[in-house]
Amino acid sequence: MLVKFLSILILSGIITVKVYSQNALAIASPEHSANTGSTGTPLSVYEFRVYVNESDLSAISDDLLEPHPFGNLVSRKLYLIKSKYTHVEAVVPGNPQTKTVIRKPAIYEAVSRIEHYLKKSVRKGNLSSEAASITFNKVLDVALNAFAADSENFEKTISKTDDLVSLITLFTNRVNLVL
Repeated sequence: MLVKFLSILILSGIITVKVYSQNALAIASPEHSANTGSTGTPLSVYEFRVYVNESDLSAISDDLLEPHPFGNLVSRKLYLIKSKYTHVEAVVPGNPQTKTVIRKPAIYEAVSRIEHYLKKSVRKGNLSSEAASITFNKVLDVALNAFAADSENFEKTISKTDDLVSLITLFTNRVNLVL
């Protein structure tokens, strides 16, 4: 019984792999890309100058950091994002009440949504922790460097993007960080 089950499992695995590899080959072929029918404009690519360096990250005390499932580097970058993108101001002078003001809220909220999505994907087992960490590090690098740049068009594109996978693609593939 066990031998039959294992042989059926192996056979179905081989068939599945073969079918998926044929689909991948068909999609990668030049005929498929020429016949997609998309005559739309190419997606714009954004460039931001790199401003954040290792000394900024190493200057953060470990006491200020919150532990993060994607590692210490992500924790340091999130601390920098929170310190750059948010500030607290008094509601009325002399009153102890304060409000938090977010600079460039489209980018800040997109980073929060991506973080939540990646954590959920790791928790469900759809994504490895290492892959999520690499992706989120890239997203954080883009967000940190977009803060000091003129990112109005980038923010408009973020606002138009509703799908989280497209948002991750926007941050990871359509942004170039230049020295």
